[in-house]
Amino acid sequence: MKTRFSNKIRLAALWLPLLLGACGGFDVGQIVAPSGEATATPAPALTIITDDGPTPTPAALGETPQLMCTPPACAPGEGYACPSGDCPGGCGTVCVAPTAVSGPLAAAPTEWENLEGWLATLWRGNMNPAAVRAALQQSGMQRSPDDWRAADFDGDLQDEWVVVLYDQSLPGVPFGSPGDLWVVNGDGVIFRYYTAPSSDIYEFLAPTIVAVADMTGDGLPELIADAPTCGAHTCFNNYRIIGLLDGQLTDRQFVAPQPSPVEVDPTRPTPITMSFADTRLEDVNGDGLPEFLVHGGMIGSVGAGVVRPRTEVWGWDGTAVVLRETILDPTTSRHHILYEANDLMDAGDLDGALALYETAINDGALGDDGFAQSPEQARADINAFAAFRLILIDLLQGNAERANSRLAWLGATYPASAAAGAAATLVAEWTGPENASALCDRIETSLSAVANPAGALADMGYGNPSLGAGDFCHNLRGNE
Repeated sequence: MKTRFSNKIRLAALWLPLLLGACGGFDVGQIVAPSGEATATPAPALTIITDDGPTPTPAALGETPQLMCTPPACAPGEGYACPSGDCPGGCGTVCVAPTAVSGPLAAAPTEWENLEGWLATLWRGNMNPAAVRAALQQSGMQRSPDDWRAADFDGDLQDEWVVVLYDQSLPGVPFGSPGDLWVVNGDGVIFRYYTAPSSDIYEFLAPTIVAVADMTGDGLPELIADAPTCGAHTCFNNYRIIGLLDGQLTDRQFVAPQPSPVEVDPTRPTPITMSFADTRLEDVNGDGLPEFLVHGGMIGSVGAGVVRPRTEVWGWDGTAVVLRETILDPTTSRHHILYEANDLMDAGDLDGALALYETAINDGALGDDGFAQSPEQARADINAFAAFRLILIDLLQGNAERANSRLAWLGATYPASAAAGAAATLVAEWTGPENASALCDRIETSLSAVANPAGALADMGYGNPSLGAGDFCHNLRGNE
């Protein structure tokens, strides 16, 4: 009995402050409602808790907790909405795209430092691209619809904007205008063609958008852009293929280093360069990916000589976009046939080279361009060089009898040529590929003492190879 009584006392002590707080302002004198008024609301009944039950907490009295919800993560430019109209504590809110603004907009900024924020803000606000283009054209930062492209380069299902922009503070040149190319999204400019604006217009010529296509097979497009440059007589196209790598837009082409008379900045990407080029995308090898075909190679200067146009086929090798093949245009020039034979021999195609060397000597329909020499002299020098190479191929293929027959023809037809003397040494001292390196050294040393051993082939114009003493038997080293 004492235990139960003490429990009731403790319970009363617990609940009394709560009851007094709940009845704040209660008039003790109005225990009985006045006549004509509503009966007072009875106090809540207390539940007596025995020793076996838990001690009640204030939450058990029926207090309603306040709901609090974390809003959903929305994409850049999206806002929040409550579809039900009742979203206490943020519960039930959803992401909604902002209403696209259709314009018109005021003219775009012309200062580079202000333009990035302006574009990024409009992108986040889902601004109608037509309105953005109109504002850029109004301010002169763009000139035509060709200066704009949109594509999803990072796979987030939102198109980035590719914008060609013109710097109106600098003068233009006949073949271009100063400017840049940007790729823009809600984060700002995620790719710049140039690291920073430059006051040197030849280092800051606005590129053009050539194409957008998936060349790597990753499901994301690459951007092909061109920044042409021109000299006194010849214009060169310079193509960059830009795509996603390790989360960043960067150059995906790889151009093998070439000898250059000037120092090349190793930090700058090397573009695919071709004079007077035209391009197309085509799946040449049937692998499902387009190759980038660049045709051109002509040179406008008379000093270049008669050069041969070509088509370069650039395609994905699993790591980069590389030169896969070079296809030469048909030609009627004898020296072009000789150069093609040299290329085949360098590549190890002895049979193909042999056929073309014979064509260079025997085909009377081919034209002869002497450039600095007479056409007759050019043909004689081409024939002598081709005959030396034919003898070399015969020896490499183990056909000494045919090599001696060709040597007899060369000695009889062009007895005073450097090629005839070099061929005689080659045949006389040939013992097989194992002595090729030493024999080649002796022949080159001997030819170096002769003034212009290749004759007209030393200078067929700067657009063609220049052949000298080291070009007669250099392939001996490659066949040791």
